[in-house]
Amino acid sequence: RFLANTTFDGLSGHIKVKGSSIVSSENNFFIWNLQHDPVGNPMWTRLGSWQEGKIIMDYGIWPEQAQRHRNHMQHPTRLHLRVVTLIEHPFVFTRDVDDEGLCPAGQLCLDPLTNDSAVLDNLFESLQGGNDTVPIELKKCCYGYCIDLLEKLAEDMNFDFDLYIVGDGKYGAWKNGHWTGLVGDLLAGTAHMAVTSFSINTARSQVIDFTSPFFSTSLGILVRTKDTAAPIGAFMWPLHWTMWLGIFVALHITAIFLTLYEWKSPFGMTPKGRNRNKVFSFSSALNVCYAILFGRTAAIKPPKCWTGRFLMNLWAIFCLFCLSTYTANLAAVMVGEKIYEELSGIHDPKLHHPSQGFRFGTVRESSAEDYVRQSFPEMHEYMRRYNVPATTDGVAYLKHDPEKLDAFIMDKALLDYEVSIDADCKLLTVGKPFAIEGYGIGLPPNSPLTSNISELISQYKSHGFMDVLHDKWYKVVPCGKRSFAVTE
Repeated sequence: RFLANTTFDGLSGHIKVKGSSIVSSENNFFIWNLQHDPVGNPMWTRLGSWQEGKIIMDYGIWPEQAQRHRNHMQHPTRLHLRVVTLIEHPFVFTRDVDDEGLCPAGQLCLDPLTNDSAVLDNLFESLQGGNDTVPIELKKCCYGYCIDLLEKLAEDMNFDFDLYIVGDGKYGAWKNGHWTGLVGDLLAGTAHMAVTSFSINTARSQVIDFTSPFFSTSLGILVRTKDTAAPIGAFMWPLHWTMWLGIFVALHITAIFLTLYEWKSPFGMTPKGRNRNKVFSFSSALNVCYAILFGRTAAIKPPKCWTGRFLMNLWAIFCLFCLSTYTANLAAVMVGEKIYEELSGIHDPKLHHPSQGFRFGTVRESSAEDYVRQSFPEMHEYMRRYNVPATTDGVAYLKHDPEKLDAFIMDKALLDYEVSIDADCKLLTVGKPFAIEGYGIGLPPNSPLTSNISELISQYKSHGFMDVLHDKWYKVVPCGKRSFAVTE
């Protein structure tokens, strides 16, 4: 009764007592529950928070709250998490549900096109209630590398989950005073976990938790091979036009001298020769010279006089040198023909000092854009106009609309997959990899699940489960080795 209707400051901040039993504080406090993780170690799980004298429970975490869901009544102590993902092949694919709104394969997920927590609450409650009123166009079947990993974690950690696709389609970046995408959903409490090709970088790690990486990759550069259909005059490429002109001028001069020698010689095939039935004319000399130049046998009239024959042999030797030079240059031209955009890597001058018309970009608000912005501000300022909303957009521009993009910078794990499934084999990665990074599972800051999931991921790596996933989702394609790495 001594504290009734009093206010004071203590270690917990400013405390106000109303009556004799209501205690309020300006500070907020979290409520934790001690459980056991899948390997038997103690694990703290956040149940909710105490704010302004009221208990606010996290969705699905309070054990008794799970009893509201009919399909969880046998397991009231199982955790129930909300997981956000982002479509990125081969880590997450989507397909339409069947006519009954179910997924014969994969996990049912929602594509609500919003990150409003209240809207998501209503959708998932409707989905798990007796009357499913969720529009079928919002339902998708999610599958892929990360979905397999999520199912394995749910099995080993004994939790259930609701899965949805991030509303704005972004990984997450600091924009207009708040975080967008996956990071924003985790910070707002809309999701308890983010599972996709989620790159671990410094900016994100400062505001959310990441597990240990389950996939190691780097950034790469994707380009498109050029159409190799040669023009009609491509056979003339090995020699300069002055060389071609000189050869044909020499041919006609040689033909003229062959004709003169033959006509001036008493042994030549002329009307004045020794009973010759045939006449060696200028056209005959041209026929001989062209046949020797192109190495083709033809019905020719060879000269009969010794001077003419000697000149014909000199012309044959000259043609041999010309043919050898032409063949060697033709091989060099065909090998050295530029069939793709040559880039040595992120430090290539074409990227730092792009010529007029050279276009390259990356995905907006991705780790690739964050890396370029911090490391090469001028390059980032130039490429902003060519950045695209998603990886699939950048790949589509390269393949079908090359006038919009000449090179695409993104995670090499994603680019390698796009190269491997390209039926026309027009895509390839070039240059040295750069900006080594890893994919991790994102969680809210100070999440008690971080250490437990990291430990399980380490076990999966050592036991070969991650290798099985890699082989399942990567080793299926015709052009998988089309990578041109340039080394110094």
